[in-house]
Amino acid sequence: MTTKALYPGAPAETRPSLLPKLAIKPWIPGPPPSIRLINALVVDPASGSLLGSNSNQTVLKHTVVMNNGKFVEVRPTVKEDENPSDKEEVMVVDLKGAYICPGLIDCHVHVTAVAGVKTMSELMRVSAQEVHLRTTYNLKEMLQRGFTTVRDTGGATKVLANAIQEGLIVGPRLFQCGKALSQTGGHGDFAPALSGGHELGCCGGGDVGLFARVADGVPAVLSAVRGELKGGADFIKIMIGGGVASETDAIESVQYTAEEIRAITTTCKQMGGKRTTAHAYTVESIRHAIENGVQGIEHGNLIDEPTANLMATNGIYLTPTLSCYSIMTRPPFENFLPPSGQAKNEEVMKQGLKALKIASKAGVTICYGSDLLTSMQALQTEEFTVRATVLSSPEILRHATTNAAKMLNKADLLGTIAPEAYADLLILNANPLEDVTVLDRPEEHLIAVIQEGRVVATSDPSGLLESFEGLMR
Repeated sequence: MTTKALYPGAPAETRPSLLPKLAIKPWIPGPPPSIRLINALVVDPASGSLLGSNSNQTVLKHTVVMNNGKFVEVRPTVKEDENPSDKEEVMVVDLKGAYICPGLIDCHVHVTAVAGVKTMSELMRVSAQEVHLRTTYNLKEMLQRGFTTVRDTGGATKVLANAIQEGLIVGPRLFQCGKALSQTGGHGDFAPALSGGHELGCCGGGDVGLFARVADGVPAVLSAVRGELKGGADFIKIMIGGGVASETDAIESVQYTAEEIRAITTTCKQMGGKRTTAHAYTVESIRHAIENGVQGIEHGNLIDEPTANLMATNGIYLTPTLSCYSIMTRPPFENFLPPSGQAKNEEVMKQGLKALKIASKAGVTICYGSDLLTSMQALQTEEFTVRATVLSSPEILRHATTNAAKMLNKADLLGTIAPEAYADLLILNANPLEDVTVLDRPEEHLIAVIQEGRVVATSDPSGLLESFEGLMR
């Protein structure tokens, strides 16, 4: 049935080609194409080997089939894979022995810590609208470096995560905690310390700042955590120890009372079993967090062996962030922190690698984290090189794949190339299991990034991926 036009000459029906753009959310893309990658060397981070490896040091090349954004099949390549049947609508790409690795996961980012400023104090004064717009640049760049998933530990929102998922913004799949929770004078309190008392908030936002919100006492923290969970937080972050970037709290300070922390962790358990994680450097703050129900530790630079053993025994995740400390001491970022922050930065930097070795030896589940701010985020992959000075390449690769997926409760969907998992992968010209630092040189080794079956980035001077032309999101 056609509708009568309301004015002469008007079409009675809308042109079919325009119908997709008239949808309620016209930016949502159609289904991704079916792709068959053949003759690929498949990296399996969980086992620390290539699929099809054997004792004779020969490796089978594999075929990886993707459909509707997920892996459908992973099997040794046979000659018939080169030529699909007439019934198959599939794109075939011969990788000719290139390596494919699961998409990387960075478990400690701040996507709203935008570029365009020189110092921490300037960052806190960037307007909300500028933050929103500049965040899109951060997200696109992270994806192009090979991070198909990130976990934001203060600043991002569910609205932003949904925009990425729907295709409105290009970026990694985003897990977020909303605003981290901080006590007055804690690591998330960036308001100036005034002799007349505490001046609420920063960035013109009451007691809610760029990365965190301030809440004191059990009633206030209950309201804060419930508010973040209502807003769609995937997990909750609590500032339980001092930090480098905040001026008023020493690294050795222990923040929040046991009652306040238990109020947060109990609420998270009751409201959907959400996980909690703690910003903590010292043994005292780490133990304070664990004893009161927190399930993860961010940083942990000053950990000792007994505390690492406690973490391993209780299944507590650790996300170290080691490269950021060195980056903030060298040009052009040497003045990013105020003098007090520079002193604290030096204090935790010298212990970071030792802590990493202690945690690894104890069997703690360690995840990858960069924790970079502003334009430092261009160095997001440097964490691989820093960790490689003390740990093996297979172990470090698990930090950014297998372990990270486990912490996110997505072990079957992320960090693996297996049927039913999200079709997130990197195509590389070198094996990260032999040298994980190739991931720190994407301009040399990263051929393509595929996210949920869509090609989102390519850099391929060899012309290996010519058949992907036109498939870029």
